[in-house]
Amino acid sequence: MQVRFVLALTGMAVAGLVTDAGAIPPWARKYNMNCSGCHYPVPPRLNATGQQFRWAGYRMPDEIGENAEMDRVSNYLGTRFRFDYVYAKPSGQPASTSAFTLPAASIFYAGAFGKYFGGLLEVGKEEEMTEWGASAFGVWGSERSHGGFRVGQTHMLLNAGVAGFDRVVGINSPTPVGGPVTGAIPFAFAGDQAGVEAFYVLGRNRLSGQIFNGNVPGEEGLARGGKRKDFVLTDQILWDKDGGGLQATAYYGTVTGLDTLFGSRNSHFWRLGLSASKVVNNVEVLGGVVYGKDLDLPVGGSLPFTSSRTQGLGYWFSGQYVVPNSSLTFYGRYEFVDPDRDASNDGNRRYVLGGVLPVNLPEYLRLNLELWRDDPQSGTGGIAQNNLAAELMLAF
Repeated sequence: MQVRFVLALTGMAVAGLVTDAGAIPPWARKYNMNCSGCHYPVPPRLNATGQQFRWAGYRMPDEIGENAEMDRVSNYLGTRFRFDYVYAKPSGQPASTSAFTLPAASIFYAGAFGKYFGGLLEVGKEEEMTEWGASAFGVWGSERSHGGFRVGQTHMLLNAGVAGFDRVVGINSPTPVGGPVTGAIPFAFAGDQAGVEAFYVLGRNRLSGQIFNGNVPGEEGLARGGKRKDFVLTDQILWDKDGGGLQATAYYGTVTGLDTLFGSRNSHFWRLGLSASKVVNNVEVLGGVVYGKDLDLPVGGSLPFTSSRTQGLGYWFSGQYVVPNSSLTFYGRYEFVDPDRDASNDGNRRYVLGGVLPVNLPEYLRLNLELWRDDPQSGTGGIAQNNLAAELMLAF
């Protein structure tokens, strides 16, 4: 383990210093500012200025209604990639896994245009697939109060919010939002969604309603199935300049074809999320909870469940510390997911420690080292596992 730990650090130093999907160096070039103007504590995590820039359709709020000319391609065109080393060792087992991966690489073109509009087009590799995303904004009003719409296929939920629903400082998203919280319908807030959004911003509060095709992965054609849509209501509040705030989200979705014997049967699910964070000096504390309820599940079919409904719960607590006069950040997190509240000892606990350092801003490299331990409860039949990931990200 110690040898692999040293190799991981060496791999980070050689292979990269990189950035994550949320930081856009072209915008730093456009406004002639450092990335810290919109990010805290390190890219891609947004501070209040960065959040309000995104809410206003990729322009500063005081520029709403002004004509944005797309005069320089370098202010809109960028690229990024991530290079990872991942090591996993199950407790008490001789076997381990070790791999170098390139989980993501993409080119994007994004920014505001005209008086009222903005957009983003992204093409890249994600895991083993070539993916693309595109979205368009329309914003009307003033710096203090404005509303508008967003359409397309992109990050509509996780990585598009505040206080735990924004991009993480480290490598992995907390499991209650990055993965499913129930064992029946594997919905997760992570991933792209295709749909429309209407929003209204008043000061530091953003209220939005969204309609999606739906996105539940599975081998039975669960993703974007049927004519039914999913509905989301979200409220985001910012209460400090460093991006601390509160988010409440209610998601109601429908899955068709969960039971292959009755392919037209609909099952439904709720996901309720609440998270909050606060930054004091160089320290941030954050906590969140996600409640899930699945309804109208098939009982006795090809995917039999013991009940027509199930409930799950996930929560996490985290803290981070920024070393004074630097962007070096250390963080820790505790996560817990119980996929069936009617069953005993079937949850998973995760303990996370890590550090991240950006280099050479705004066209920058970022180094990230993260260690975590998964500790399943006895009812799952699983075994504990120790993991290490070193990530190098580059954005320019």
